[in-house]
Amino acid sequence: MDKVVFKAKFGVLALALSAASTAVALNPAREREVELRTSWGAEVTADNAWREYPRPQMVRENATWQNLNGYWDYTIVSNGVSARHTVTATEVAKGRILVPFAFEAPLSGVGRTVQPWEKMIYTRRFSLPPLLNRRVLLHFEAVDWRAQVFVNGVEAMDVPHENGDLPFTVDVTEFVKSGENMLKVVAWDPTDTFVNAAGKQDKVTRGCFYTRVSGIWQTVWLEMAPERHIRGYRVDADALTGKVRMRFDVAGGGGDVAVDVAGVGSFTAGGGRLEFALPAGYRVWSVEDPHLYDFTARIGDDCVRGYFGVRTVGKKRDAAGNWRYTLNGRFILPLGPLDQGWWPDGLLTPPSAAALSNEVAFIKSCGYNMLRKHIKVEPRIFYHLCDRMGILVLQDAVCPGGEENVLDETKSLQRYGMFRRELKGLIDHLYNSPSIIEWIPYNEGWGQPDAEYTRDTLVWTKRYDPTRIVAGPTGGIDYEGGSTYEAGDAHWTPERADPAADTVELHSYPAAGKCPQARYRINVLGEFGGLGFRVPGHVWSNAASWDYRPGGMPATMAENERDFVALMRTLPPLVRDGLSAIVYTQTSDVEIETNGLLTYDRAVSKYSPAVLRQVHGEIYRAFEEAVNR
Repeated sequence: MDKVVFKAKFGVLALALSAASTAVALNPAREREVELRTSWGAEVTADNAWREYPRPQMVRENATWQNLNGYWDYTIVSNGVSARHTVTATEVAKGRILVPFAFEAPLSGVGRTVQPWEKMIYTRRFSLPPLLNRRVLLHFEAVDWRAQVFVNGVEAMDVPHENGDLPFTVDVTEFVKSGENMLKVVAWDPTDTFVNAAGKQDKVTRGCFYTRVSGIWQTVWLEMAPERHIRGYRVDADALTGKVRMRFDVAGGGGDVAVDVAGVGSFTAGGGRLEFALPAGYRVWSVEDPHLYDFTARIGDDCVRGYFGVRTVGKKRDAAGNWRYTLNGRFILPLGPLDQGWWPDGLLTPPSAAALSNEVAFIKSCGYNMLRKHIKVEPRIFYHLCDRMGILVLQDAVCPGGEENVLDETKSLQRYGMFRRELKGLIDHLYNSPSIIEWIPYNEGWGQPDAEYTRDTLVWTKRYDPTRIVAGPTGGIDYEGGSTYEAGDAHWTPERADPAADTVELHSYPAAGKCPQARYRINVLGEFGGLGFRVPGHVWSNAASWDYRPGGMPATMAENERDFVALMRTLPPLVRDGLSAIVYTQTSDVEIETNGLLTYDRAVSKYSPAVLRQVHGEIYRAFEEAVNR
């Protein structure tokens, strides 16, 4: 049996390759053996590519907005150095690209790997009506990694935007005119050769690392807003008291915001701040009843629609003294898949909103109540779907990926300030989504700094957002006391009486396991399983396959389902013994990784959802027995 070994400063973790694996790294853009497409990707055109309003939790009413997705012109420029050491630029490629898909994604129409020494230059024209004292706001939902924006030949930003996963807005009012305008975006993406966060992206596909994504990969759009307008809001709604606090960020001067909450009443947010109590009989947000309160907020000529869920996330001990998650004061067992969010035709960009809706619905149909969004920030519509459909989300920060970033303590220190800014941006971006119940700053030591800096991150996260659970380093070095790894063996280190994190987490493949029970924290199985099975005709590569099985794959889908059920039935005793959250790897296959519940093209479920619901029901019943005894 071949092995691929990831060495880290905390020891060695050996991950098994299936018998069909290969040591040859595939060039993801040029040597893909099988061109997989999803059914949603097959329907994508320049006229329908991600046309939805991209900000469902704050929809501006009576505003002119334009979706700028579609065909853009592009030029790729390679930077070289001459004999005199002056930088020169050489044009290496040009053509049309379908935005919002990245250069490497088949749906972009390019399918080209962009190298770290190359720049991407996008251009397109757009038209505006008479401006009439309106601000023109240009929104980018995500550009990987550095972006500069030029409008009519003038750079419209004071400094370039540097982040591959979070949205940003450029007020281009002073640079545009009524009629036709020219937009240029210059992007540069070092992937994993710099101190930026690249997540699961890699230069070549290998194991659980996937095709890199360069440039614009989420929606680009324009909107016109009054001079004084609402930039954003933050809402906290306590399920235990019924109290709601709202804070509005107003551009163009302060003032009172008029707020109408459907079915509740009308209020005034003096200076943008408001607190009120919901009437008796208010509905809380839960997995079973994901009720949301819709509201409108007005200031001057500006009006936006939003929503909030009334829910309280916490932790408390059960009768045996084990820490458990709580939702609205009741014990809850988060159980769900590791959700990578990669697609064969769009890579990090889902082919459509309908594809995302199908994904969340499938997870619910399997009897899961949660997903762990793994080292990726999805389009806002994804979190809207989880809010509306009732799926808990454990949200990872995006970190550097791979063994080189675990080993490179110097790089971890160099990027620490950048990481903290990115983590704050992530929390600000997704704060209002009630489905998100936990932040996961560090995964398996990737980009994780030393003990002091790690603790500082966890302490700050809990202080900045006390409304959610903050995970300890999941599957890696837990300086608060917990599971660490040395020479492949798990060891228990003394637990701090004042841990900065709420959880202690084990990653165990393929068998389930748990850390020794913690005195102060929730015990979580942050990853396990990863049972591989290839479905002919629905694999990304005929040559390479990777999963976490210790031996070969079973011959039939029925045998694979039998193995899954047997693995799940090892969990109830662990749950009774204090295990309090479970994450199975994973929702779908991704490139050569073939351990999904679904195939990579989402065309085939390897398991019967009814069978999964049944075996997951056994786990939930064990949990109810444990917390009610």
